[in-house]
Amino acid sequence: MLTITDLRCTYGDKTVLDIPQYTLAPGVHGIVGLNGAGKTTLLNALYGFGRNPTAKVQWKGADMFHGNTAFQEAESFFHPGITGAEYLELFMPTSGANDAQALNALLEVPLDTLISTYSTGMKRKLVLLGVLRLDREVVLLDEPVNGLDLASVRVMEAIVRQLAEHGRTVLITSHVLGPLVATCDRIHLLEAGAFTRSFERGHTDGLEEALFADLDARTQAVVAGWANTRER
Repeated sequence: MLTITDLRCTYGDKTVLDIPQYTLAPGVHGIVGLNGAGKTTLLNALYGFGRNPTAKVQWKGADMFHGNTAFQEAESFFHPGITGAEYLELFMPTSGANDAQALNALLEVPLDTLISTYSTGMKRKLVLLGVLRLDREVVLLDEPVNGLDLASVRVMEAIVRQLAEHGRTVLITSHVLGPLVATCDRIHLLEAGAFTRSFERGHTDGLEEALFADLDARTQAVVAGWANTRER
């Protein structure tokens, strides 16, 4: 189990995360929320960045840290003078781990080419290969489908399912609901830095309505007011 206790993150006087207690079972979990809900801050905190001193984040009873967790950040930075293959060499796999580079037969990243020539999608796939090469028990993926073509999204979904079948726990944030509904065992709604609802696989009716409820209400009011001014 992945357990979160007393996790809070603040920027100045603004509280971005406030999670007193939450538990995630092994499997694939989607984290959804509108911009500013705290999704990226949450993954950073689970990885060890920006936690408050009293926070406790554990996997199977042990503290989560870089040695048992892999993190694909939403924004990645690369040295402009190296190739994709050289970048992957920075990710040292654990003893006996399968080399994730074999998956490139499907992802088709030009590893012998300078990363500076890559498209956004190629860079995202390269980072995914690096993260998988670490073979960690917990994998955090922040907006992994950004920039990916449909075929690559399909491959990523298959990879995530295989990770879960081999005992890994995967947390995915995304602005795109389709891949989460297709892949996740449970989807968690994050609003204003707190979990408010969760939806199990096969029972996601109401997810979209819950996610956009406040936005839809505000949009309807503003659009109606705008339309009224045009009619005067």
